[in-house]
Amino acid sequence: MALYLDEVWLKDPSPERMKEFVRLIGMAAKSPASIGAPQEVRFVGGPWASNEEPKVIFLVDIPNHTPTFQIFGKLVSQGLVEKRRLTPIVEWSEVEKMVTQL
Repeated sequence: MALYLDEVWLKDPSPERMKEFVRLIGMAAKSPASIGAPQEVRFVGGPWASNEEPKVIFLVDIPNHTPTFQIFGKLVSQGLVEKRRLTPIVEWSEVEKMVTQL
């Protein structure tokens, strides 16, 4: 499993764009493929919303994140999404294994 913390910022938090963004994220949470994500992408946790900035946060399993560029590039070009931060994460047990090698 290739886990990522996925943060996606809404570009324009106007009521109309917020509704569109929430609808899109809701669809993605049920089926990432429904919004154009590769079939192998799977939501593991979330979505959650930030109460400090217009962004959504979720945990995803993405075996190969390169194909996800297409859908996010499209959302950026349409002006819905401002940016995305995709952070690879590992289980804490992996950190503990690494520490034993220090």
